[in-house]
Amino acid sequence: MATVAELSARYANFLVHPLVPGPAVCRVCKGPAKPEYSTCWPCHEARRILEAGVADAVIPVSLALKREQYANELWRYKNTAGPQQEYFRTGLAAVLWRFLERHERCIAEHCSVPGLTTVTVVPTTSGRVDHPLRTIVASTVGVTRDRYRDLLTATPNATELGRTASSSRYTSSPVRGENVLLIDDTWTTGHHAQSAASALKAAGANSVAIVVLGRHLNTEYGDTATHVKQARLRRFSWETCVLCNQNTV
Repeated sequence: MATVAELSARYANFLVHPLVPGPAVCRVCKGPAKPEYSTCWPCHEARRILEAGVADAVIPVSLALKREQYANELWRYKNTAGPQQEYFRTGLAAVLWRFLERHERCIAEHCSVPGLTTVTVVPTTSGRVDHPLRTIVASTVGVTRDRYRDLLTATPNATELGRTASSSRYTSSPVRGENVLLIDDTWTTGHHAQSAASALKAAGANSVAIVVLGRHLNTEYGDTATHVKQARLRRFSWETCVLCNQNTV
């Protein structure tokens, strides 16, 4: 049986480290931002709407670039069937497992907590009976399955909210005093994930850290191509994450 390292090895050929927050890099999602602002517009809006409900940290494993391999796999693991579906789900589970095994301590330290006691995922609002991300996190990934809990539920009006951040998109079971690791597959605006973080905090979570498999970017939009060109200058390594990078810059 293949190991996590073996299953995830091929991803190092096309994963792209997010840039460290700074001029023209959003301090929240690590995507492009106008040089005069510390956050991009969607992250600014999430903070304005949700206030203290936003996550304490957002950590993308990699950029997911439109029409490139990683973004393609993040689509296919949900939208294909049979052996192909299993191949992509197994690969992405290995990516998440390997990343968290190496960097969850970085995340806890960044949030100033001793550890992340509970793990959950951002629920689907697309009508799927069981989102494959839940299966990956709750059953496949060894470093998350024993801490996994189904905490979040989409409200009846969740789909009507579109991509807008809202404290009424999800409800959460009680998590009083717990430090929660919230996992999502793709971050575009981040408003679904931040709305989920807000629900967890409203339910009593002490701290919420979001780990997202892919920060989706379209290089044909605005200054994104320049942002991605800079990100590609650093070869991907499993030994570093955006938080490690912040500590060494």
